[in-house]
Amino acid sequence: KLTYSALVNSQTGESIPASAFTCFNTGGVDVTGSVFEKDCSVPKGKVQALWVGTMVPEQLTAGQYTGTVTVQAAGMKPKQVKVTLNVTDNLIANHGDNEPWRHSRLRWLNSQIGFDDEVIAPYIPLNVQDKTISLLGRKVTLQPNGFPAQITSYFKETLTEIGTEGLDILSRPMELTTGENWENLDFTYTKRKAGALGWHATNQNNQFIMNLDAQIESDGNMEYKVVLIARKDGEINDIALRTELAPNIAQYMMGLGEKGGYCPQNLDWKWGVEKNQDALWTGSVNGGLQLRFYDDKYERPLNTNFYHQKPLHMPVSWCNAGNGGIDIHNAADGTRINAYSGKRSVKKGDRLYYYFNLALTPFRPIDTDKQWRERYHHNYEFLDGIQKRGANVINIHHANAINPFINYPFLRTKEMKAYIDGAHARDMKVKIYNTVRELSNSCVEMFALRSLGNEIFSEGPGGGFSWLQEHLDQNYIGAWFVPGLKDAAIVNSGISRWHNYYLEGLDWLMKNVGIDGLYIDDLAFDRMTMKRIRKVMNRTNPGAMIDLHSANQYNPKDGFANSANLYLEHFPYLDRLWFGEYFNYDFPPEFWLVEVSGIPYGLMGEMLEGGGNPWRGMLYGMTGRSPRVDNGPLWKLWDSFGMQNSEMIGYWVKDNPVKTGSEKTLATVYSHMGDKALISLATWEDTDAKVKLSIDWAKLGLDPSKVTLHAPAIENFQQETTWKPGDEIVV
Repeated sequence: KLTYSALVNSQTGESIPASAFTCFNTGGVDVTGSVFEKDCSVPKGKVQALWVGTMVPEQLTAGQYTGTVTVQAAGMKPKQVKVTLNVTDNLIANHGDNEPWRHSRLRWLNSQIGFDDEVIAPYIPLNVQDKTISLLGRKVTLQPNGFPAQITSYFKETLTEIGTEGLDILSRPMELTTGENWENLDFTYTKRKAGALGWHATNQNNQFIMNLDAQIESDGNMEYKVVLIARKDGEINDIALRTELAPNIAQYMMGLGEKGGYCPQNLDWKWGVEKNQDALWTGSVNGGLQLRFYDDKYERPLNTNFYHQKPLHMPVSWCNAGNGGIDIHNAADGTRINAYSGKRSVKKGDRLYYYFNLALTPFRPIDTDKQWRERYHHNYEFLDGIQKRGANVINIHHANAINPFINYPFLRTKEMKAYIDGAHARDMKVKIYNTVRELSNSCVEMFALRSLGNEIFSEGPGGGFSWLQEHLDQNYIGAWFVPGLKDAAIVNSGISRWHNYYLEGLDWLMKNVGIDGLYIDDLAFDRMTMKRIRKVMNRTNPGAMIDLHSANQYNPKDGFANSANLYLEHFPYLDRLWFGEYFNYDFPPEFWLVEVSGIPYGLMGEMLEGGGNPWRGMLYGMTGRSPRVDNGPLWKLWDSFGMQNSEMIGYWVKDNPVKTGSEKTLATVYSHMGDKALISLATWEDTDAKVKLSIDWAKLGLDPSKVTLHAPAIENFQQETTWKPGDEIVV
């Protein structure tokens, strides 16, 4: 451990107090905002660097300040190191953060930026009436025991607005069963903030005391921490969380080894460390929930190629040495989800941690006008050419002149700012590729971060590019490598103080470089970090945006995880999804809806793999990624029709005014009521599909005697054709 004296100016008596010093190796502030101490032990024969920082008060008189730092190890004599600091009259800009070589940014590791319970737009303050909690588009009623009695959604099937008619999600209250009825002893609210409401309940039966602590946030995330304390020795047949959904709610599902699609009639799933699976989502388009199960020892696993290097810790309570699992039974009277843990013995005083999360979907209405207005281009190139293509938002990936080094966008900031200033002058926005998952070896603070042991970087076999082997020796996981730039990355650990640094870095980039948001290529941080990112962005640049790209993780090396299920906790704070790399766009429409489109969660997306399927994409309002795909002709059609201010009525809406009479050929309508409508048609048939459209003209406000069906010519999309109402159309 280190102890400090004040640094004193012998001429003036002024000092930098001992309390102003921190050693990053012996403690700090973690990603939850909690102060922690760290064991910094040094193996025999090894050398440990200790990185120490202090904030020099700006009003301090120039001069020489001297003091001591005492280094002490258990069982050894302390060693005193004299420190002299020369303070000049020059006040450095931004505490030195504009020049990464100074290492002043190391204090960002202990940042608490964005920690609060303020409401984040478009969400609204929570409203509490007794045990009923109202939030954006949803309502939750609690039982005295603390579990939900009912969850109600008010989102319309179109997802474009919130209605007044409620859709009840549950057919009966949720319960944690142990074989005996519970007696409620108390219920009290423990937190009352605009953006978060917490409560505690104590329940008991003959075998257990139950301490329940829960919290709901304004976006619809509910966190339950349930601890069972054994009152006596006993044999327990089962402890299970039972969730029963109302009829027609569980239309779709993903997770637990199931690809996104229709909810199966029956499913029997068991815990297994080879699977990155601890959650399921099920629901209809306008009302559903995600259940995620964990315990008090949860650590976020690695993902995207690296899952098996740091897989899920099996939650002791739920898994119960392989006895636990989840059953789903879908029937006419509703859907039963039974998360069971099986037989076990308990001793008096044993504690069992049954933690779970509920995410109530959709999180918000979809913003169709934003989807039509913001048109993306994914390449660093001349702005004039991008503008001519019709794009107005540029995603700057890495490995180029202004963002060369992966996830460390701090070394070409003058060039990046010049490009962004030029884009802003053309009323265009620029977002950059920057995430937490792996970090470039060009990171200036690499050696300071490595001195923190395995806190910032995952342990691994080493190897890879020669620079890594020569400078980092071993015990890391080699990741992305760009040969032309000799940019070699290593993998971050799941959760660490690097997230605090990342947030401060984002704030600095927005204030000093003017970026308009982030293009995140998969991510390795938690939901709290995503909330903080959104707050930092909203407070500096309210129009800033967050895109999330994900490669398909439904494969053995990624533990058969569904990308949408894996990242659902982040969806309330995203602007657009790019879920497509290695996705199969020949999968059926229910897969598109659940895993690609984002629509059941209040988001919209775009397509990636192979440029996507533009006809199927338009059913969900999605286009391909420019410049690989030339969206210009389609964007021109949008403008000539007037996609902005149109009402999107997806094929999934029961009273969609346009029906095809086919389950594999579908129609989504974009309507200007009483004026005109655009009908998108796409088929999943193996051959051309022939359909006759059944159109409810009254719902469109159109007179069929005055209507023609006209397909305008769109380059690389369709030829011009005209039909009369009732004619057969070949898709």
